Amino acid sequence: MSLSVSQMISVSYPEVLAELRAPESQWSENAFMREMERQGAIKKINGSPTIEVPLDYTANPGAGWDATDLAGVDTSKTEVLTSAQYASAQLTVPIVWSKKDEAENPSTNQKIALVKALLENAINSHDDIIEQAFFSGTLTGGFTGLETVVPTSGQGNVGGIDASTETFWRNGADTAGSSTIVAKMTAMFNTLSKGSGSALAPKFMVSDAATQAVYEATQQGLRQYVDVKEADAGFKIIAFKTGRYVFSQYADNHIYFLNPKSLQLVTVKQAFRLMGDTIEFEGSNGYIRKLFSLCQLITNNKSRLGVITYS
Repeated sequence: MSLSVSQMISVSYPEVLAELRAPESQWSENAFMREMERQGAIKKINGSPTIEVPLDYTANPGAGWDATDLAGVDTSKTEVLTSAQYASAQLTVPIVWSKKDEAENPSTNQKIALVKALLENAINSHDDIIEQAFFSGTLTGGFTGLETVVPTSGQGNVGGIDASTETFWRNGADTAGSSTIVAKMTAMFNTLSKGSGSALAPKFMVSDAATQAVYEATQQGLRQYVDVKEADAGFKIIAFKTGRYVFSQYADNHIYFLNPKSLQLVTVKQAFRLMGDTIEFEGSNGYIRKLFSLCQLITNNKSRLGVITYS
């Protein structure tokens, strides 16, 4: 007896997911998501009502040189900690088929082909939606893209902290033209690093292809490339200082300066690409299963992120 579409989905889903996203990388179809994975900027956590990130936001206000050996010490309570809080956003991809599909795919092999096509489309649609969301503001459902997390104003309210009043929460922001792009990128990189050799210096940058091409053209014979393993493919990734500069089909003329310790896509372990049960429609001859995720783009150190608008 041949298996139903629903049964084949249950059997085939792990294999199809592994095939599309193996090994370990689950972002192979989308440039920025792939770079986030490569940089270790994908973090899976246990589920909770909010994602809370503790912040050490200022130096100890009582620290200082003593004028004398018996000088008074500030005994005020040390207030140096706060937190940013984020809500997870929900993403759903429905997989729908009919009883007619069941009847017209009587053999196991045909069902495998049908199911594989449905699953590949669902997984790719899932990842494509997230890739698009990265280069947005705040979407319906509450997902916060880079335009919100790293705004061109340098301020904004992110994680419940208003950067217009809390200056420690401001990100780098600048503009550049073709004649100033390298100098502005250098200044941004150095500003976000806050010192040579910083562990929180930008590790990767992203923009659209056209803006990346402007930077690449300024390098001429001095172009920098990274990752010799990609040499056979024609050096797909160029570099700026010590960071990788990638482009995405969904990005625009904003160059984002990022590092994986300060910017992360946080997902819930128990609900990331979760495949639900099969439900039969009451009013028609069909079935549905849903691919479901909870995730959010967060920052725990907005001052280490930056954006340059190219015009």
